[in-house]
Amino acid sequence: MRSIKTRLIIWIVLVLLLTLGITGYVSYSSTLGSEERDFAAQKEGLKQRLALSLPHGVWQLDDEFIRLTLDAELKSPIVVAMRVEGDAGLYLGRQRNAGGGLVNLPRGEQPASDETLSLPVIYQQRDNLGTVKVYLSRERIKQRLEREVLRQGGQALVISVVLSVILILLLRGYVFAPIHQLQRALQRAAELQGRDTPQLPEARYSEFSELVHRVNAIVYKISSELGLRRQAETTALEQKERAELAYRQLLDTQDTLIKVEKLASLGSLVAGVAHEINTPVGITLTAASHLALSTGQVRELFSSGQIRKSDLHDYLQDAQESSSLILNNAERAANLIHSFKQVAVDQTSEARREFELGDYLGEIITSLRPKLRRSQVQVEIDCPDALQMDSYPGALSQVVTNLVMNALTHAYDEDAEGTIRLQARLLADQRVSLQVCDDGKGIPPENMKHIFEPFFTTRRASGGSGLGLHIVFNIVFKRLGGVINVDSTLGKGTCFTLLLPCNAPQAKHEEQVV
Repeated sequence: MRSIKTRLIIWIVLVLLLTLGITGYVSYSSTLGSEERDFAAQKEGLKQRLALSLPHGVWQLDDEFIRLTLDAELKSPIVVAMRVEGDAGLYLGRQRNAGGGLVNLPRGEQPASDETLSLPVIYQQRDNLGTVKVYLSRERIKQRLEREVLRQGGQALVISVVLSVILILLLRGYVFAPIHQLQRALQRAAELQGRDTPQLPEARYSEFSELVHRVNAIVYKISSELGLRRQAETTALEQKERAELAYRQLLDTQDTLIKVEKLASLGSLVAGVAHEINTPVGITLTAASHLALSTGQVRELFSSGQIRKSDLHDYLQDAQESSSLILNNAERAANLIHSFKQVAVDQTSEARREFELGDYLGEIITSLRPKLRRSQVQVEIDCPDALQMDSYPGALSQVVTNLVMNALTHAYDEDAEGTIRLQARLLADQRVSLQVCDDGKGIPPENMKHIFEPFFTTRRASGGSGLGLHIVFNIVFKRLGGVINVDSTLGKGTCFTLLLPCNAPQAKHEEQVV
């Protein structure tokens, strides 16, 4: 049914049938109008004849005259039966039977008819002597119309078949056969190999001859360029292999730089925490040394029996103050070590576990205190209690660390004051919205579309690698299963919004282990 030839033949037949149908309908309408006019003329003639001949017989009560008049009118094919009723009990009815003979019509019988005509019998245009009822039939009109329909239908069918056959033969000889030959020739041309230049056969008709001539020119051009194209393809394949090799090397280099960035971040964390722990440990050692010296002096006084109440009182006061200093600074050092240990273990192991987001954000910021203390920037955490996540805390730690350090590096000038705000909210679809916002300088609009690209940095002269935000984007999307967006206004600050699932998707290596 998709063949153009089949559809064209169908359309031709439909157009022919539609044309002949319209012609037949016009002829049918004309015949019907003519028959209706003839039927009306016969009725009018019947009325006039009965008005002239019938009143005299009814006035004379001459049954024989009336019967002859009625029989004369019954010879018309449109009249089925007639009955006359008048004064003094006059009644006379005649009808044509199935065999065509004329018989009497009983008084109570109603003959089958298509139309009834009732006329008064008026004598000398003043006396109403009775009525004559004429029963008319349209059977003749129906028969003529049926014959006309059959004639028009047969004529349309014959004309459609003859014209369709003629058109199909003409199309096959003048259109479809040359197209089929051209199609087979083009198929052979599509299978060109090497520098072969097959020529298509010339057609017998001018239109197809021009088409074949153009196709031959195209085939020759394609054949002449085929070798050059294959040579170009070979060169392109070689270039593609070199490009793929360079791309793999670039990916390896990028992975290496990412690992170096992570190790550098961890090393910086270790150095900062070590420096931070040095203060409480030093105070603890000083207080312990002072307590040991005081204890030795009290022991000597006690052994010699020269100890006094005031000496014991001073010793107990020193011991209490030293113990308080030792406990407070030891607890401070323990908290720093715990925060450092948790963050460092998470960054190196990349293990999945359940954790409370607010507490873990506090541990991350605690591990960054040495760097934050060198600036005038404060960090605030706004997170509801008991917000649990089953995710990768090491990956989250690296993301938050990179975002905070990126804000310290780019959002504020040296010795500038500011606030970095970490705000977390639980959404209705079991996702967490974590925002890291600063009130710094903001990001220029021309840089917004490049900030997540690898190796893009505005501080390359200061040692920036341009991998920080690229690492953040990959970790959020691939490891944490979330998305990250950024909004920034020059002079007002920048806000990174992370949408993270509370239950992170399984990593590929975890799925294999399971």
